[in-house]
Amino acid sequence: MRIIIDTSVLIRYFTRDDKVKAEKAKLLLETGKELVIPDAVFPEIEYVLIKTSKASRPEIVKAFKFLTSLHNVSLTKQAREAISIFEKSKLDMADCIIAAYSRKDSLASFDRELLAIKDINPFWQ
Repeated sequence: MRIIIDTSVLIRYFTRDDKVKAEKAKLLLETGKELVIPDAVFPEIEYVLIKTSKASRPEIVKAFKFLTSLHNVSLTKQAREAISIFEKSKLDMADCIIAAYSRKDSLASFDRELLAIKDINPFWQ
């Protein structure tokens, strides 16, 4: 059985603001059990780390890359692409996920920065 991880678990792990919950999160990540992180968790991690921990973008990228390095963690292909886009752009993670899902399709958006991402095909020319 897979275990789906909620944002709150990862926030406790990264911020260590509650030692008991941070240790539970650490043990879960180290168990070797199959863990799944839904795409929606990444924008939430970004938001919370910026707002509560004043984390920098490089610190957030480091956190995302740590999660992708865990062999027992499953992410969608789009989440992995979004992390790469996030690292190379100034877009927020939600837009990076949209960009990752829209590659090789067309994207209906008025967001110029989003439409400027490589391999994005604007719906409106």
